[in-house]
Amino acid sequence: MKLQIRSQMRGRERNNCKVLYRACKKRYLGAWHEETEVFLPGYLFFVSEERDYGPRCLYERIKIAGDIWNWGEYGTKEIQPVGKDGEELLEKLTEGTNEIGMSYGVIQNGVLKISRGVLVGMESRVRKIDRHKRKCYICVPFDNEEKEAEVGLEIMEKTWAAQDLLDKSF
Repeated sequence: MKLQIRSQMRGRERNNCKVLYRACKKRYLGAWHEETEVFLPGYLFFVSEERDYGPRCLYERIKIAGDIWNWGEYGTKEIQPVGKDGEELLEKLTEGTNEIGMSYGVIQNGVLKISRGVLVGMESRVRKIDRHKRKCYICVPFDNEEKEAEVGLEIMEKTWAAQDLLDKSF
């Protein structure tokens, strides 16, 4: 899809078309392996310096043919700008690349503390953690809604204070 759209674009605009990926871990052959997957399936990001880039203008500049502009299971064919909050978050997550790396942290007394990776300092954005699949779900703000997305997060350790353990046993 990305290559088809890039072929329809002109000059410098070709490099502004991005599909974002995320690092994740999968277990097979008895070991965990780091792989990449599409961050938000069905989303294509077009980076522009122009703030007044409306959906119609963008559609005309990309000049997408009807057979390319078919998202199938992913829903609508809308072109929407990403808000300032969403743009800042995506830039921080990708760190200038097209891939969101793995993060590593611990849970101490029920509180998440991320020590390495792109999610450092963004613990409040984590909505749900799946420790068995080594991923978490974060909220990505778009203009009118918050989209839940998966990001790689490995919890290295989960600890409780001794007093908390005594309180839970009774």
